[in-house]
Amino acid sequence: MPRLYLIDGTALAYRSFFAFASSPRGGLSTKEGRPTGAVYGFVQTLRALLDREHPDHVVVSFDGAREGLARTKLYAEYKSTRAKMPDELVPQLGLIEQVVDAFGIPVVKSDVHEADDVIGTLAVQARAAGMEVFIVTGDKDFMQIVDDKVKLWNLRTSTRAPEIIGTKEVKAKFGVEPRQIVDLLALMGDSSDNVPGVPKVGEKTATELLHQFGSLEAILTHTDEVKKPAIRASLEAHVDDARLSQKLVTLHTDVELPCRVTELPAIRPKRAELEAIFRELEFDSLLASLPVDATAAEAIAVDYRVVQTEAELHDLVAELRRLDGVAIAAEASAPEPRRAELLGLAFALAPGVARFVPCAAQATLQSLSRSAVLAALRPLLEDADVPKFCADAKHDMAVLRRAGITLRGVRGDTMLASYCLTPGQGSHQLEALALRILGLKKMDAAGSGTGKRQRTFADIDVDQAGKAHAEAADFVLRLIPRLHAELDSAGVTDLYRDLELPLVPVLLDMEWDGIAIDRDHLGKLSRAWQQRIERIERRIYERAGVEFNLNAPAQIGEVLFDKLEVHRAAGIGRPRRTPTGKYKTDHTILEQLAPHHEVPELILEYRQLSKLKSTWVDALPDLVDPDTGRVHTTFNQAVAATGRLSSDNPNLQNIPIRTEEGREVRRAFVPRAKDWVLLSADYSQIELRILAHMADEPALIDSFRKEEDIHARTAALVHGLLPNMVTPELRNQAKIINYGLIYGMGASRLAQETGLRPPEAKKFIDAYFKALPRVKSYLDDTLHAAREQLFVTTLFGRKRPLPEIQSSNAMQRIAAENMAVNTPIQGTAADIVKRAMLRLHAALAKSKVSARLLLQVHDELVLDVPRDEADVVKGLVRDAMEGAADLRVPLQVSLSTGANWLEAH
Repeated sequence: MPRLYLIDGTALAYRSFFAFASSPRGGLSTKEGRPTGAVYGFVQTLRALLDREHPDHVVVSFDGAREGLARTKLYAEYKSTRAKMPDELVPQLGLIEQVVDAFGIPVVKSDVHEADDVIGTLAVQARAAGMEVFIVTGDKDFMQIVDDKVKLWNLRTSTRAPEIIGTKEVKAKFGVEPRQIVDLLALMGDSSDNVPGVPKVGEKTATELLHQFGSLEAILTHTDEVKKPAIRASLEAHVDDARLSQKLVTLHTDVELPCRVTELPAIRPKRAELEAIFRELEFDSLLASLPVDATAAEAIAVDYRVVQTEAELHDLVAELRRLDGVAIAAEASAPEPRRAELLGLAFALAPGVARFVPCAAQATLQSLSRSAVLAALRPLLEDADVPKFCADAKHDMAVLRRAGITLRGVRGDTMLASYCLTPGQGSHQLEALALRILGLKKMDAAGSGTGKRQRTFADIDVDQAGKAHAEAADFVLRLIPRLHAELDSAGVTDLYRDLELPLVPVLLDMEWDGIAIDRDHLGKLSRAWQQRIERIERRIYERAGVEFNLNAPAQIGEVLFDKLEVHRAAGIGRPRRTPTGKYKTDHTILEQLAPHHEVPELILEYRQLSKLKSTWVDALPDLVDPDTGRVHTTFNQAVAATGRLSSDNPNLQNIPIRTEEGREVRRAFVPRAKDWVLLSADYSQIELRILAHMADEPALIDSFRKEEDIHARTAALVHGLLPNMVTPELRNQAKIINYGLIYGMGASRLAQETGLRPPEAKKFIDAYFKALPRVKSYLDDTLHAAREQLFVTTLFGRKRPLPEIQSSNAMQRIAAENMAVNTPIQGTAADIVKRAMLRLHAALAKSKVSARLLLQVHDELVLDVPRDEADVVKGLVRDAMEGAADLRVPLQVSLSTGANWLEAH
């Protein structure tokens, strides 16, 4: 039996729009700020349906103009209570129709009838033609035509597990037959569509009436038999409303349409059109999911070969020497380059022309061993005068370092170029960039370069892998000039060339060195914390009066709210629930409850300790490299939109330092030898100093130049006091607002953090800005510029796009406004730290000391230093960090050494 899927396009567009508008990621948009969330969500649902159901036919219908609809003519107030369509959704409807057409799916609309009526008409036609029909919607109005051949594919549930609604499900949900749904809806009314219904008649009463009388008409002609006086009176007074409502909710299944269901074409996606739309809207993942277009691939003239002889290798090196620059791609045996073998190198000679050189121990070049292949390539790779271009220079440099080659002369990195252009927006990986910019899909490397298994050369198809990596080098060669031109146009070439690219070898050295850990300390902590966790468990069970799973939120909720009723003591009203009906027991909820009962307080302690133990104490020993005996984190340049570095495996940014337990974790990081120490160098109040510089605020500048207590000085200015009259409480309030302003803090947040009443907090902020007027002007000017330009910049020219700052969604707009204020300051701090790292790395090398720069965590640098070099290195560190930027206020650095990271910090 042929299957037809009828999609309520308007409903799906709205659903997709609000799904992304309310998600943690916020509304999707292109780098120019064009909203795309509704289109993306629509496509994802459509693809899920096609992939899951493989329908014979699909039709999408959209509503026409409301004022021209038949129901509006019948009742002018129909749907008048609906909010105006969001401004950001309006332009996406046309794009959605383009996408539907590109999928080879017809759009059927009517000028005088809603999408519901179009769908109802097609459903009835299809049923008569012997088709099985699924209506893709969450609208209960369609239940009136449900039967054994017409069912609903409910949009309100996951597309991975849709709810199919037939006759049985309608009866289970509403207690009436599908043919009675119209009368049920007429009695109930519908506030969302402004269908009046009958006052005082809700779903339960309407169902009871239909059970008793069978139909709306029977009810209205026998109102004297209705038992409840109030219901009887309401029915008698609203007969006309009930009949009007019945007409409004009845689907028109005889709408004149431009085509009949028997004339529907088969689904034939138009790949080129889909590709163009996805590229235009920057849907990289959707582009990657499109099947390869063999015709288009054949139209691209490429010459990818695997070098097979010694003569070919020497000819290649000679030819590469004659080029203005060399694009390379390294093939490794594992994702972690420090543990990987170099399997081969690809070189691009010209657009579409590239070669792959096998470099593994089992290399098959005639008469050449691995060492001979590397010897032939080494002079070229280590020649700093030969420009090199990579997709991820740090990865390629690491793989080559592992093979004994130091890659020099890197002049381009597609990942970093893309990151400097659009931080925080889209993927910067080569595959995504090739799709987005070149319109080319990367071929499958036949298993090379992915997965956790350590592979040898024999594990891969040399020809297939070689051509795939040759293609990667080719993509790099094609992308670099385009990206570099965009960098020039955007004014961020200096940031890319003078800061991000030179930082790559610095980060690689830091990763390569790694940091030692004290396994004995971690072992003792693990045992002690396990005993403490067990004591907390016993105490929780004792106070709760029952044993339950402390790692099961549902069981925690039942104990707290059903058994102990802690919320009543806390005075927080009805407990909040998750969408699945379970009680919410997240950190915020437990913190609200903790002051009122010991159990939520202990659960918070249990969670914190358990997480620290599993994430750090028990996990760190497993991360120790067996060859070096140290932990080697990975630093990521192209992740944080502010320009900050991040790290993973392990993520050193996440070690808590405000709790005693977190500090004990830091104690586990130690020097590499007994006669070495760790040196911690931490910028003092760098963000406030940057604020003083950018705002050009005389009071702050004067205070920093005099090395005063900035928070006490601020409190004195705000309250009109002498500095020695400032109390610790007033100083703390000033400290909170000094830092809070950078993150968009308002009066309500200040009140929460200080205990002030909201009016007092507002008064404090007003007094703050009166005392420091240039700070206020700077913040206002920054916001104004961001709204006009849709981006903000740091002191060193780093740009962060903020298209959401003009969003009609208040949450997105406010978040973007906070970013607009914070990014220039936090991003400038990140740039200064990176500049300091470059200066320090060079100074350490020039002075020929043994000290090593190991870690960067926010505003702090950590070094491994021989004890007898400590004084010299401190001088080098201070000079490098305090000279990293020329501000109106001095940069200050706190330096200290210790036998572990905690002592040093």
